Amino acid sequence: MARTTDILRSKGRSSSHITPRPLAQPTSSTRVLRSHTAQAAAAHPITTRKPKKRRKGGDPWTQKRKPNPNPRPRAPPRDHFTCRICIEEQTTDQFVRWVPPKRARFRGSMDVPFACIAHLARNPSKRKIDPVCKTCISNAMSARLDTLGARKLFTGCLESGCEIPWSHNFVMRYMPDGAPLEKFNMEMLDVWKEDAEPKPVTCLSKTCDAIGLPDHTAAGYPQVACNECSFRSCAQCRVPWHKDLTCAEYAAKHVDEKMSNTEKDTLKLMQSKDGKRCPNCQLVIEKDGGCDSMFCVGCHKYFNWASAASAIAGAKKPEAPYIMNMPYYWHDAGPVTCEVDALGNTVAEQAQTVAAAS
Repeated sequence: MARTTDILRSKGRSSSHITPRPLAQPTSSTRVLRSHTAQAAAAHPITTRKPKKRRKGGDPWTQKRKPNPNPRPRAPPRDHFTCRICIEEQTTDQFVRWVPPKRARFRGSMDVPFACIAHLARNPSKRKIDPVCKTCISNAMSARLDTLGARKLFTGCLESGCEIPWSHNFVMRYMPDGAPLEKFNMEMLDVWKEDAEPKPVTCLSKTCDAIGLPDHTAAGYPQVACNECSFRSCAQCRVPWHKDLTCAEYAAKHVDEKMSNTEKDTLKLMQSKDGKRCPNCQLVIEKDGGCDSMFCVGCHKYFNWASAASAIAGAKKPEAPYIMNMPYYWHDAGPVTCEVDALGNTVAEQAQTVAAAS
């Protein structure tokens, strides 16, 4: 019985053992070596089709339209337009040339400012709006000169509400010759006189009417001498040269002539306290300390205390002349007395010395 039991135990152990499966056989390949297909490739060469170019921006899946064997001829470009101002038919060279927005960078070859091309030229996409001929533009330029003046010619075109600036070259291109052009040049001279800095000075001599441009940085300014007759005048006060008086003292002297006796007594009191006048409005101011930069409460302008005139004109000479619109780089204003006056005073003093010695 013991032996039988051992056999059963051994069978039980062998029944729990897993038998391994056999490995799978490799599948047969259908690939052929290139060396075996060289003859077949030589007998039947492969031809590749040339790719067709696709239309830029078009749908790649849409078939191309076949060309029309009998195309419709295009209409020739128009060589005549009708002006919407004078209702006359003229050739295209008598109108403003249309420039598309994409060519806006080529602004050097335009007939009018770029923003005004849409107002005056013929837009190909708006064929119902007629353009304006160059003759009507010139006539409108002359009419605006008579009604508005030369300064207003540089703003806007014939379009209502247009505020586009026009350069001097565009205005001169359409300004008619003859009397309108002469009038435009004379009015532009007046405009330049108003806007020039420094202001041009007209000779105050009765026998001379020359015009000159003073130099702020010249020695002796604001005293200027005419190049034609050598007449001396003041470029700031626009009067004959006031010798031994600065511009501030000259203005204060004329104000004092219109004062009453009570006001003159007040000026003497202000002079005793070292009061000075504002060069702009002649208001007498008393300084209580600080630097020479002063602010006038009368005209709300700044001025230099050292260049201001005393309360009584001529009572105390200023340390520096008062120069309007002085350049920012001009720190040394120079002496108060004009160089020509100083030379004249020196000659007079020498003559007095010689007379006293003799």
